Amino acid sequence: MDRAEEVSTKLERVRGWLDREHRDAVLFRSQANFAWLTAGGRSHVSIGEESGIASVLVTRSDAVVITTNIERPRLLDEELAGLPYEVLAHRWHAPEDLVAIVEKVSPAAATDVPLGPFTVADESLPALRYTLLQPEVERYRSLGRDAAEALESAARAAEPGMTELEISALLSSECRARDILPLVDLVGSDDRIDRYRHPIPTDRRARRTVMLAVTGRRHGLHASLTRFVSFGPVESEREDRAPSAARVDARYLNASRPGASLADVFAAGVAQYASEGYPGEEERHHQGGLTGYAGREIFATTTTGHVLAENQAVAWNPSITGTKSEDTVLVGAGFPEILTRTGRWPEIEVQLDGERISRPGFLVR
Repeated sequence: MDRAEEVSTKLERVRGWLDREHRDAVLFRSQANFAWLTAGGRSHVSIGEESGIASVLVTRSDAVVITTNIERPRLLDEELAGLPYEVLAHRWHAPEDLVAIVEKVSPAAATDVPLGPFTVADESLPALRYTLLQPEVERYRSLGRDAAEALESAARAAEPGMTELEISALLSSECRARDILPLVDLVGSDDRIDRYRHPIPTDRRARRTVMLAVTGRRHGLHASLTRFVSFGPVESEREDRAPSAARVDARYLNASRPGASLADVFAAGVAQYASEGYPGEEERHHQGGLTGYAGREIFATTTTGHVLAENQAVAWNPSITGTKSEDTVLVGAGFPEILTRTGRWPEIEVQLDGERISRPGFLVR
């Protein structure tokens, strides 16, 4: 399946949604949906905004990309070549032109991101992108390997006495060299790992232990993982807790099968926390959930009804104070495929229901 065939298949999904929702058109403005509908195209100038510099308008018979006169040349050359889209441009200083173009096609169009008079679609619209096509699976495998190599390279380059910001810069550099945008770039050291589940890097100098976590985006897809480095022997409390966190993670992974709801998987992890002697630990940190074209498409809770299917991606991130376990995986018929694994990082082998399951361990330097 080439890019044009991939896009055509996705446009058919969208037109099926139009039929079910009794609508004539839908406008996709978000960077995530642009990437999805262009087989990995980039519509950002600023990564800090939900909407990009181009939108995709899909009707029952046509599909057009709408952008500004500034962006049209690059999009045609670098993002949309060979794809089944007409590309329209409006004046860069007249954003109202976008509303006028859409209203001319369908005054009752739906939209993914609020715009003018158009109705914002419900969660059934982003759900169209949750199950990945084979080309997306291959892009995800490549991203997962590269994201893991980037983070693990930064972890190996970190030295005691470096600041968290300096280690964060290593991680960011390794990601950008692989065309990955590090949307989440967390580095915590020593007691900050214990105090904060999301340690934003600071000028604190690392002494004994460093945690690195990244969510990296490429072609619209997101890969998340966490790794720990210990300068010298692992501190005893972390060493004691790490196998428990790994078993909770393994439980989440083992439960992530087609037909299981996210609530079911969440409940399995919560029960494992309790059996490890840490009841209620899930209240201290979100546990992850469905991923793909967002860092988390859906966060899992006790009431999350989404049912997993083959070729959907999940990223679980259980933590017990001072330690954590996280990778991005692809749901399949059996145990999920771990996408963010290089095979060159120390691993913890845990026993779960008579099976041996490997999860990331500490790199001791």
